[in-house]
Amino acid sequence: MKKSDQPRRATLADIAERAGVSRSLASLAIRGEGAVRPETRERIVAAAAELNYQPNMHARSLASADAAYLGVVVGQIENGLQAEIAKTASLLAREQGYSVLLSIDADTDADAENAIRTLIAHRVSGILLIGAPYEKKTIARVAEWIPVVYVGRLLKVVNVDSVTTDDVTGGTMAVEHLVSLGHRRIAHIDGGASPGAERRRDGYRAAMTKHGLEDEIRILDGAYTIDAGAEAARRILGDSAPRPTAIFSCNDMTAIGLINEFMKAGVAIPGDLSVIGYDDITLAGTETLSLSTIHQSARDLATAGVTAMIDRLNAPDAPVSKILVPPRLVARRSTRTASVEPAA
Repeated sequence: MKKSDQPRRATLADIAERAGVSRSLASLAIRGEGAVRPETRERIVAAAAELNYQPNMHARSLASADAAYLGVVVGQIENGLQAEIAKTASLLAREQGYSVLLSIDADTDADAENAIRTLIAHRVSGILLIGAPYEKKTIARVAEWIPVVYVGRLLKVVNVDSVTTDDVTGGTMAVEHLVSLGHRRIAHIDGGASPGAERRRDGYRAAMTKHGLEDEIRILDGAYTIDAGAEAARRILGDSAPRPTAIFSCNDMTAIGLINEFMKAGVAIPGDLSVIGYDDITLAGTETLSLSTIHQSARDLATAGVTAMIDRLNAPDAPVSKILVPPRLVARRSTRTASVEPAA
Protein backbone atom coordinates (compact mmCIF):
# COMPACT_ATOMS: atom_id res chain seq x y z
CA MET A 1 0.00 0.00 0.00
CA LYS A 2 1.29 3.44 -0.94
CA LYS A 3 1.79 5.95 1.82
CA SER A 4 -0.92 8.12 0.27
CA ASP A 5 -3.38 5.19 0.56
CA GLN A 6 -2.83 4.72 4.29
CA PRO A 7 -5.56 6.04 6.65
CA ARG A 8 -4.81 9.53 7.94
CA ARG A 9 -3.76 9.74 11.58
CA ALA A 10 -6.26 11.64 13.74
CA THR A 11 -5.09 15.04 14.93
CA LEU A 12 -5.95 17.36 17.81
CA ALA A 13 -7.95 19.42 15.33
CA ASP A 14 -10.08 16.35 14.55
CA ILE A 15 -10.69 15.78 18.26
CA ALA A 16 -11.57 19.44 18.82
CA GLU A 17 -14.07 19.35 15.96
CA ARG A 18 -15.65 16.11 17.21
CA ALA A 19 -15.94 17.43 20.78
CA GLY A 20 -17.04 20.93 19.78
CA VAL A 21 -14.15 22.73 21.48
CA SER A 22 -11.06 24.69 20.49
CA ARG A 23 -7.83 22.92 19.56
CA SER A 24 -6.03 24.47 22.52
CA LEU A 25 -8.71 23.21 24.94
CA ALA A 26 -8.50 19.74 23.39
CA SER A 27 -4.73 19.79 23.85
CA LEU A 28 -5.03 20.80 27.52
CA ALA A 29 -7.59 18.07 28.22
CA ILE A 30 -5.57 15.33 26.50
CA ARG A 31 -2.46 16.36 28.46
CA GLY A 32 -4.42 16.51 31.72
CA GLU A 33 -3.49 20.16 32.20
CA GLY A 34 -5.38 23.39 32.78
CA ALA A 35 -8.74 24.18 34.36
CA VAL A 36 -10.88 22.08 32.01
CA ARG A 37 -14.34 21.28 33.32
CA PRO A 38 -14.72 17.55 34.13
CA GLU A 39 -17.65 17.05 31.75
CA THR A 40 -15.74 18.82 28.94
CA ARG A 41 -12.59 16.79 29.58
CA GLU A 42 -14.66 13.60 29.53
CA ARG A 43 -16.20 14.59 26.17
CA ILE A 44 -12.77 15.37 24.70
CA VAL A 45 -11.22 12.11 25.95
CA ALA A 46 -14.19 10.18 24.53
CA ALA A 47 -13.70 11.89 21.15
CA ALA A 48 -10.01 10.95 21.21
CA ALA A 49 -10.89 7.32 21.90
CA GLU A 50 -13.50 7.26 19.12
CA LEU A 51 -10.94 8.59 16.64
CA ASN A 52 -8.19 6.24 17.90
CA TYR A 53 -6.01 9.27 18.54
CA GLN A 54 -2.42 8.17 19.10
CA PRO A 55 -0.13 10.99 20.26
CA ASN A 56 3.47 10.35 19.26
CA MET A 57 4.83 10.71 22.78
CA HIS A 58 8.25 9.30 21.86
CA ALA A 59 8.78 12.01 19.23
CA ARG A 60 7.44 14.62 21.65
CA SER A 61 9.81 13.66 24.42
CA LEU A 62 12.79 13.59 22.07
CA ALA A 63 11.96 17.12 21.02
CA SER A 64 11.68 18.43 24.56
CA ALA A 65 14.34 19.54 26.98
CA ASP A 66 13.38 16.92 29.55
CA ALA A 67 13.71 14.25 26.90
CA ALA A 68 13.79 10.69 28.19
CA TYR A 69 11.04 9.59 30.55
CA LEU A 70 9.37 6.22 31.00
CA GLY A 71 6.21 5.63 33.01
CA VAL A 72 5.58 2.66 35.31
CA VAL A 73 2.08 1.72 36.50
CA VAL A 74 1.82 -0.82 39.35
CA GLY A 75 -1.47 -2.65 39.92
CA GLN A 76 -0.86 -3.78 43.52
CA ILE A 77 2.03 -2.06 45.26
CA GLU A 78 1.40 -4.28 48.31
CA ASN A 79 2.25 -7.27 46.09
CA GLY A 80 5.93 -7.86 46.86
CA LEU A 81 6.78 -9.15 43.39
CA GLN A 82 5.15 -6.23 41.56
CA ALA A 83 6.89 -3.76 43.86
CA GLU A 84 10.25 -5.44 43.26
CA ILE A 85 9.73 -5.45 39.48
CA ALA A 86 8.91 -1.73 39.57
CA LYS A 87 11.97 -0.93 41.67
CA THR A 88 14.31 -2.97 39.47
CA ALA A 89 12.80 -1.62 36.25
CA SER A 90 13.36 1.93 37.50
CA LEU A 91 17.04 1.22 38.16
CA LEU A 92 17.50 -0.48 34.78
CA ALA A 93 15.74 2.33 32.93
CA ARG A 94 18.06 4.90 34.54
CA GLU A 95 21.05 2.89 33.35
CA GLN A 96 19.64 3.30 29.83
CA GLY A 97 19.34 7.07 30.22
CA TYR A 98 15.66 7.26 31.15
CA SER A 99 14.09 8.86 34.19
CA VAL A 100 11.05 7.04 35.60
CA LEU A 101 7.67 8.36 36.70
CA LEU A 102 5.86 5.84 38.92
CA SER A 103 2.13 5.50 39.56
CA ILE A 104 0.74 3.10 42.17
CA ASP A 105 -2.88 4.27 41.88
CA ALA A 106 -4.19 1.44 39.68
CA ASP A 107 -6.45 -0.70 41.86
CA THR A 108 -9.19 -0.69 39.20
CA ASP A 109 -9.14 -0.36 35.42
CA ALA A 110 -10.59 3.15 35.71
CA ASP A 111 -7.80 4.09 38.11
CA ALA A 112 -5.23 2.56 35.77
CA GLU A 113 -6.57 4.55 32.80
CA ASN A 114 -6.42 7.77 34.81
CA ALA A 115 -2.86 6.98 35.90
CA ILE A 116 -1.84 6.37 32.29
CA ARG A 117 -3.42 9.65 31.15
CA THR A 118 -1.52 11.47 33.90
CA LEU A 119 1.77 9.90 32.82
CA ILE A 120 1.05 10.84 29.18
CA ALA A 121 0.43 14.40 30.34
CA HIS A 122 3.93 14.34 31.82
CA ARG A 123 5.30 13.38 28.39
CA VAL A 124 6.64 9.91 29.04
CA SER A 125 7.81 8.04 25.94
CA GLY A 126 6.25 4.73 26.93
CA ILE A 127 4.75 2.92 29.91
CA LEU A 128 5.47 -0.38 31.66
CA LEU A 129 2.19 -1.82 32.92
CA ILE A 130 2.90 -4.10 35.89
CA GLY A 131 -0.21 -6.14 36.60
CA ALA A 132 -2.71 -3.44 35.53
CA PRO A 133 -5.09 -2.78 33.88
CA TYR A 134 -6.88 -6.15 34.18
CA GLU A 135 -9.39 -6.28 31.32
CA LYS A 136 -7.94 -7.10 27.92
CA LYS A 137 -10.15 -4.53 26.19
CA THR A 138 -8.78 -1.85 28.54
CA ILE A 139 -5.20 -2.89 27.84
CA ALA A 140 -5.84 -2.76 24.09
CA ARG A 141 -7.41 0.70 24.41
CA VAL A 142 -4.58 2.31 26.38
CA ALA A 143 -2.07 0.75 23.98
CA GLU A 144 -3.62 2.93 21.27
CA TRP A 145 -2.59 6.05 23.22
CA ILE A 146 1.09 5.32 23.83
CA PRO A 147 3.64 2.46 23.52
CA VAL A 148 3.17 0.02 26.41
CA VAL A 149 4.73 -3.24 27.59
CA TYR A 150 2.65 -5.40 29.94
CA VAL A 151 4.61 -7.22 32.63
CA GLY A 152 2.79 -10.10 34.34
CA ARG A 153 0.51 -11.61 31.68
CA LEU A 154 1.06 -13.36 28.36
CA LEU A 155 -1.80 -11.52 26.54
CA LYS A 156 -1.86 -13.88 23.57
CA VAL A 157 -4.93 -12.25 21.98
CA VAL A 158 -3.96 -8.61 22.60
CA ASN A 159 -1.58 -6.92 20.16
CA VAL A 160 0.70 -5.62 22.91
CA ASP A 161 4.26 -6.54 23.93
CA SER A 162 4.15 -8.66 27.08
CA VAL A 163 6.59 -10.23 29.52
CA THR A 164 5.63 -12.86 32.07
CA THR A 165 6.82 -15.92 33.90
CA ASP A 166 5.91 -19.20 32.20
CA ASP A 167 3.00 -19.74 34.59
CA VAL A 168 1.79 -22.98 33.03
CA THR A 169 5.19 -24.50 33.73
CA GLY A 170 5.15 -22.94 37.21
CA GLY A 171 1.76 -24.45 38.06
CA THR A 172 2.94 -27.81 36.76
CA MET A 173 6.10 -27.60 38.88
CA ALA A 174 4.05 -26.97 42.03
CA VAL A 175 1.90 -30.07 41.49
CA GLU A 176 4.87 -32.21 40.45
CA HIS A 177 6.60 -31.29 43.72
CA LEU A 178 3.58 -32.27 45.80
CA VAL A 179 3.02 -35.51 43.86
CA SER A 180 6.69 -36.42 44.36
CA LEU A 181 6.03 -36.20 48.11
CA GLY A 182 3.16 -38.70 47.82
CA HIS A 183 0.22 -36.29 47.82
CA ARG A 184 -2.90 -37.06 45.78
CA ARG A 185 -5.61 -34.88 47.32
CA ILE A 186 -4.14 -31.62 46.05
CA ALA A 187 -6.37 -28.54 45.96
CA HIS A 188 -5.67 -25.25 44.22
CA ILE A 189 -6.59 -21.78 45.53
CA ASP A 190 -7.28 -19.85 42.35
CA GLY A 191 -6.25 -16.27 41.62
CA GLY A 192 -9.39 -15.31 39.71
CA ALA A 193 -8.74 -12.69 37.04
CA SER A 194 -5.37 -11.67 38.48
CA PRO A 195 -2.34 -11.62 36.14
CA GLY A 196 -1.02 -15.15 35.51
CA ALA A 197 -3.78 -16.87 37.49
CA GLU A 198 -5.43 -18.54 34.52
CA ARG A 199 -2.19 -20.09 33.31
CA ARG A 200 -1.22 -21.28 36.82
CA ARG A 201 -4.63 -22.94 36.99
CA ASP A 202 -4.02 -24.55 33.58
CA GLY A 203 -0.68 -25.90 34.83
CA TYR A 204 -2.39 -27.35 37.91
CA ARG A 205 -5.07 -29.09 35.83
CA ALA A 206 -2.57 -30.45 33.32
CA ALA A 207 -0.27 -31.89 35.98
CA MET A 208 -3.13 -33.46 37.96
CA THR A 209 -4.45 -35.05 34.76
CA LYS A 210 -0.99 -36.29 33.79
CA HIS A 211 -0.75 -38.18 37.09
CA GLY A 212 -4.24 -39.68 36.80
CA LEU A 213 -5.66 -37.40 39.49
CA GLU A 214 -8.54 -35.89 37.48
CA ASP A 215 -11.04 -36.92 40.16
CA GLU A 216 -8.97 -35.12 42.81
CA ILE A 217 -8.97 -31.77 41.02
CA ARG A 218 -10.43 -29.17 43.36
CA ILE A 219 -10.24 -25.45 42.60
CA LEU A 220 -11.41 -22.87 45.13
CA ASP A 221 -12.09 -19.25 44.19
CA GLY A 222 -9.51 -16.83 45.49
CA ALA A 223 -7.35 -13.80 44.74
CA TYR A 224 -3.80 -12.60 45.30
CA THR A 225 -4.46 -11.46 48.87
CA ILE A 226 -4.02 -12.67 52.45
CA ASP A 227 -7.77 -12.30 53.05
CA ALA A 228 -8.57 -14.55 50.06
CA GLY A 229 -6.28 -17.24 51.47
CA ALA A 230 -7.93 -17.03 54.88
CA GLU A 231 -11.40 -17.27 53.32
CA ALA A 232 -10.37 -20.34 51.28
CA ALA A 233 -9.07 -22.01 54.43
CA ARG A 234 -12.37 -21.37 56.22
CA ARG A 235 -14.29 -22.94 53.33
CA ILE A 236 -12.10 -26.04 53.44
CA LEU A 237 -12.42 -26.31 57.21
CA GLY A 238 -16.20 -26.05 56.98
CA ASP A 239 -16.55 -28.52 54.11
CA SER A 240 -17.71 -32.10 54.70
CA ALA A 241 -15.52 -33.39 51.84
CA PRO A 242 -12.20 -35.08 52.74
CA ARG A 243 -9.62 -32.42 53.49
CA PRO A 244 -6.76 -32.06 50.98
CA THR A 245 -3.36 -33.23 52.14
CA ALA A 246 -1.71 -30.47 50.09
CA ILE A 247 -2.64 -27.10 48.60
CA PHE A 248 -1.12 -25.19 45.71
CA SER A 249 -1.82 -21.52 46.40
CA CYS A 250 -2.03 -19.02 43.53
CA ASN A 251 0.56 -16.78 45.18
CA ASP A 252 2.55 -16.37 48.38
CA MET A 253 0.27 -13.72 49.95
CA THR A 254 -2.69 -16.04 49.55
CA ALA A 255 -0.64 -18.90 51.01
CA ILE A 256 0.18 -16.78 54.07
CA GLY A 257 -3.51 -16.10 54.73
CA LEU A 258 -4.28 -19.78 54.21
CA ILE A 259 -1.55 -21.00 56.59
CA ASN A 260 -2.48 -18.47 59.27
CA GLU A 261 -6.14 -19.53 59.25
CA PHE A 262 -5.31 -23.24 59.34
CA MET A 263 -2.87 -22.78 62.21
CA LYS A 264 -5.53 -20.88 64.19
CA ALA A 265 -7.76 -23.94 63.71
CA GLY A 266 -5.05 -26.28 65.02
CA VAL A 267 -4.01 -27.69 61.63
CA ALA A 268 -0.24 -28.22 61.59
CA ILE A 269 1.76 -27.02 58.57
CA PRO A 270 3.26 -29.20 57.15
CA GLY A 271 2.36 -31.99 59.60
CA ASP A 272 -1.33 -32.13 58.64
CA LEU A 273 -1.22 -30.12 55.44
CA SER A 274 1.49 -29.17 52.93
CA VAL A 275 1.27 -25.74 51.27
CA ILE A 276 3.16 -24.36 48.29
CA GLY A 277 2.88 -20.78 47.07
CA TYR A 278 3.94 -18.82 44.00
CA ASP A 279 6.24 -15.76 43.56
CA ASP A 280 8.94 -16.32 46.22
CA ILE A 281 8.50 -12.97 47.94
CA THR A 282 11.08 -12.07 50.58
CA LEU A 283 8.82 -13.18 53.44
CA ALA A 284 8.55 -16.69 51.95
CA GLY A 285 12.21 -17.35 52.67
CA THR A 286 12.14 -16.29 56.31
CA GLU A 287 12.90 -18.84 59.01
CA THR A 288 9.44 -18.32 60.53
CA LEU A 289 7.43 -19.02 57.37
CA SER A 290 9.81 -21.16 55.26
CA LEU A 291 7.27 -21.39 52.45
CA SER A 292 7.84 -23.73 49.51
CA THR A 293 7.06 -21.74 46.39
CA ILE A 294 7.59 -21.19 42.68
CA HIS A 295 10.22 -18.51 42.20
CA GLN A 296 9.60 -15.68 39.77
CA SER A 297 12.66 -13.56 39.03
CA ALA A 298 11.77 -9.89 39.47
CA ARG A 299 15.11 -8.94 37.93
CA ASP A 300 14.57 -11.10 34.84
CA LEU A 301 11.01 -9.82 34.39
CA ALA A 302 12.10 -6.18 34.84
CA THR A 303 15.07 -6.60 32.49
CA ALA A 304 12.92 -8.18 29.78
CA GLY A 305 10.25 -5.50 30.25
CA VAL A 306 12.63 -2.53 29.99
CA THR A 307 14.41 -4.12 27.02
CA ALA A 308 11.10 -4.70 25.23
CA MET A 309 10.05 -1.11 25.95
CA ILE A 310 13.24 0.39 24.49
CA ASP A 311 13.04 -1.96 21.50
CA ARG A 312 9.47 -0.81 20.87
CA LEU A 313 10.43 2.87 21.04
CA ASN A 314 13.31 2.29 18.64
CA ALA A 315 11.20 0.22 16.22
CA PRO A 316 7.51 1.22 16.58
CA ASP A 317 6.38 -1.03 13.71
CA ALA A 318 8.27 -4.18 14.74
CA PRO A 319 6.28 -7.39 15.40
CA VAL A 320 4.81 -7.71 18.89
CA SER A 321 6.90 -9.81 21.29
CA LYS A 322 5.55 -12.29 23.88
CA ILE A 323 8.37 -13.16 26.30
CA LEU A 324 8.21 -16.07 28.77
CA VAL A 325 10.65 -16.10 31.69
CA PRO A 326 11.31 -19.57 33.19
CA PRO A 327 10.31 -20.16 36.85
CA ARG A 328 11.99 -22.51 39.32
CA LEU A 329 10.90 -24.54 42.32
CA VAL A 330 12.10 -23.52 45.79
CA ALA A 331 11.33 -26.30 48.29
CA ARG A 332 11.21 -25.26 51.96
CA ARG A 333 9.63 -26.56 55.16
CA SER A 334 5.95 -25.90 54.36
CA THR A 335 5.80 -29.08 52.26
CA ARG A 336 6.71 -32.60 53.28
CA THR A 337 5.95 -36.25 52.55
CA ALA A 338 2.25 -37.09 52.74
CA SER A 339 1.07 -38.83 55.90
CA VAL A 340 -0.19 -42.40 55.55
CA GLU A 341 -3.42 -41.35 57.30
CA PRO A 342 -4.09 -37.70 56.28
CA ALA A 343 -6.28 -35.54 58.46
CA ALA A 344 -10.00 -35.75 57.64
